[in-house]
Amino acid sequence: MAHNLYLVFSRPPSGMSEAQYHRWYDEHMRENMETPGFVSVRRYAVRQRVGKPLPGDQDHLALYEYDGDYGPIGEHLKSRVESGDIELPDWFSEVPFASWASEPLSGRVLAPGRREE
Repeated sequence: MAHNLYLVFSRPPSGMSEAQYHRWYDEHMRENMETPGFVSVRRYAVRQRVGKPLPGDQDHLALYEYDGDYGPIGEHLKSRVESGDIELPDWFSEVPFASWASEPLSGRVLAPGRREE
């Protein structure tokens, strides 16, 4: 993994089904990928947790890979939302989420017997 990671943990707002949320998020992640600097994105269901739950106890993860510094990417995303290029639905303010921009501190270590894909 040569790229930096942007992790967005969330869950559907109260009263919204997971299916509805997933349909919207599939479109939203593709909108976000039009932002320069993003390399890829994959969504995950967070099913098993070790340790104490975080506030909000999110069950969805969008994992973005990006190149360079996240600052300009985040600013570009913000400007796209403000300009209406990315439209967030009215219920978006009810989505409990937290996000982190992350940069590697070490090289990738593979399990014994595993090869780079």
